[in-house]
This record gives sequence, structure tokens and C-alpha cells, in this order.
Amino acid sequence: MILEYELRDDALVWIKSPVTGVISYVVDVRGKSFAFTLGGRDELKPDPPPLEPETLHNAIRACPFCPGNEHQAPPESLRLTPAEFPGWTGAAQIEGAGWVIRAFNNLFPRIPEALTGGRNESWVVVEDPRHFLDRPRSINDLTFTAALGERHFLELIKTDVRLMREIFANSSVHSVVVRKNQGRESGASQPHPHQQLIGSPAPLPAVEAEVRAQHERPGWWPELLELVERLGLLIERDGPVVSYSSPIGAFPRSYDIVMPDYHGLLVDLPEVDLQRFARALYRILRILGPLPLDYEIHQDPNLPLHAHVNGRLYPYSNVAGTLNLPSVLPQNVAALRKALTRG
Repeated sequence: MILEYELRDDALVWIKSPVTGVISYVVDVRGKSFAFTLGGRDELKPDPPPLEPETLHNAIRACPFCPGNEHQAPPESLRLTPAEFPGWTGAAQIEGAGWVIRAFNNLFPRIPEALTGGRNESWVVVEDPRHFLDRPRSINDLTFTAALGERHFLELIKTDVRLMREIFANSSVHSVVVRKNQGRESGASQPHPHQQLIGSPAPLPAVEAEVRAQHERPGWWPELLELVERLGLLIERDGPVVSYSSPIGAFPRSYDIVMPDYHGLLVDLPEVDLQRFARALYRILRILGPLPLDYEIHQDPNLPLHAHVNGRLYPYSNVAGTLNLPSVLPQNVAALRKALTRG
């Protein structure tokens, strides 16, 4: 056995992450009150006051990612136009839009330019021109990634691949991570839906830790996949792509999308497998919907291509290297699978 964990009566009691060393203990938290943790969210009120149109217009005028405000952002590197995306669902809401997805440098580089050949290789990818959902009832009825649709998300991932090719053309860049924050609780700096791509001269620490774990304990990932299937945590299989609720994630509600037999980069992934990977990731995002979340796509020649998704609305506490998983996690995953089947 490569992984360290304990089962009792075929139920998980604890498991240690081979990457971080954090031990997740399975506990029953159904009687615990989270009223303080989850309180104060005005957008969850069932009957918000009537929304003044001027309030929406002011929010859009102040947003650097909205159409008409392109001058507030750095020069654009690439865009996907409505003509390149027939059937884009936002055409009726934003008449005359000049772009569907656009990318430009982040004003605040994650990696100093001196380490990437004097170039800023931190990028922002704006996912859609729409700031608000159609017919918003609240200032917090923001567009979110899952609302864009599966086909739109595939085009977003394809745009990431186009941008990655430009980033990897910089000989100082040897690793690229895709990062998404959605909602205040996830640390998103802008309400408008967007991603970040970060080019680095070496694998970023989280990826480096995964590579080290892979080297020290080869075979731990296949063993984890066998365990999650045994525990009822497997969500879907689609050819070479597997998704599951992770018992070793960073948060109590963490999900992984993995291609266990593909060790490589998104830019080299065959089109059919890119579609499968994007679809599996989107289907998890669709379940989480507008809730606060983050995800990262990790890629390295020494790792299976994978994405980590974290639901961030749920209470979270990492105490002294331990994390609590809810004992009802298998039931939650079963409900999730049913929801995906209903479509």
C-alpha cells in the first residue's frame, strides 16, 4: 500500500495526502452550526429590493473587464470574436459585441518579469463580455462560468491553449498554470468572470510538490483512483478522463479531474481528449454553479494532467495539518452523480 489511510467497516477514517502531508479525518458535522460562518450574505436573501437600472450601469462602467472599457486594461494579446463562435448565447444580450473572450497581461505579475526573460507572463483571460446574468434581480446576480454553457467553456479552454503557445514561445518559461477564482470568498479581485494564466521559469510550488510526491511514491495516483471508486467517491469516467471527490483535497469539498495515463501539456493534448477534459471540468463547475470556488489546471511532463476544484462557500479549517471531511461525503457524491445524469 503506497497511500497512508485507515478503513473501518469499509468506511474511510483518515487519509494522509502524499503531496502536502495533511491528514484528513472523516467526522460527522451534521449537528454543527455554521450560522456565523455562512451569515451575512445579502445575495442569498430570497426577496431583494427592486434593482435600479442605474446601479447596473454604474457597476459596468466601473468594471475594467466590460466592453467599452478595454482601454482600462493592458494591450490585448488575443480575442475570440462572435464571428469565430457562431451561436454564442450572449449575442442577444450584448448587441454589437466585438469579442467573446479576450486576453491581456495582468497589471500585477505573479512572477517577476526579471525571471521570465524581461516579459510579463502573467495573463488575464476574460471569459465573456457579460457582467450580469440576464434579468438580474440583485447587484450580486453576476455571470459565472457555469452559466456560460459547456460549448463556451470548451472555447475558453481552447483560448487558453492558444495563449499557452505564445507563453511557451518565451524560452524563459517552462511551466504554465491555469487559475480561476470565483466569488469574494475565493479571493477573486474582480467580479467579472475571468481566469489567470501564469508562466513560470520552473514548476510553481504546488506542482513541484506533486512532482516530488510522484517521484517518491510512484503509483500513488492509481491507488487513489482505486480507493475513491471503492469508497463511492468516483463521479464520472469519460474515456481517459476521470473525475472524483477528493479525500486529500485542500478543502472539505474538493474535486479532481485527472487523465491518469497522459503525462504532458494541454497544448499537446489531442482535440478529442481536450474536449473530454474540458467537459469533465465544466460538469463539476456546473454543479457548484455561482458558489465561490477556485480551480487550477496543473500540467507537467512528470505528472498526469489534472485540475483541482475547490468549493469555497463551505466552512473550512486546517488545524495543525489536519482537515475534517464530512462523513456524508459518499452520499453527497451519489446525489451529485444523479444531478449530472439528469443533465
